[in-house]
Amino acid sequence: MLAESLRLASPRRRRWLLAAVLTLVLGTALLATACGGDQAPPGGPRLAMDGDSFKLGDIGVAQTVQRSIEFRNEGDAPLTVSIVKVRPAPDADCGCGVEGFQARPGTLEPGGRGELVFKLRAPEGMERMQDKMLVELESNDPTKPSLTFTLIFNMSP
Repeated sequence: MLAESLRLASPRRRRWLLAAVLTLVLGTALLATACGGDQAPPGGPRLAMDGDSFKLGDIGVAQTVQRSIEFRNEGDAPLTVSIVKVRPAPDADCGCGVEGFQARPGTLEPGGRGELVFKLRAPEGMERMQDKMLVELESNDPTKPSLTFTLIFNMSP
């Protein structure tokens, strides 16, 4: 339709139509850029973990063990992380195996590595069950200020 309009229009009208189309295209590109299109995310801390579900292996009944999961700061500012809550997953057999938790260290410099440490215990009578716990983290990462992941472990005799 534009090609037909250009062919039938006078030279002056053609220039005006081409200028209008060019202005519309450039204006749209500038607006997309101003609204964040194709821009890299702003700087700051970046929480990185290798997945959203972590298998922690077997825990003997009446045994208490400590297991950890690594996290990293892939940003360009200090990252602060804390474990807010650990609760049973909806499909957990027990939901009772986490006795304690801690983020070490609580603040990481850019490029740093830390660990989320969990104290686990398999209560008596829970042999051959699988426990699943949801861990809720908070951080100062502007792209994910809160994050939930799953811990999975088996309770063995």
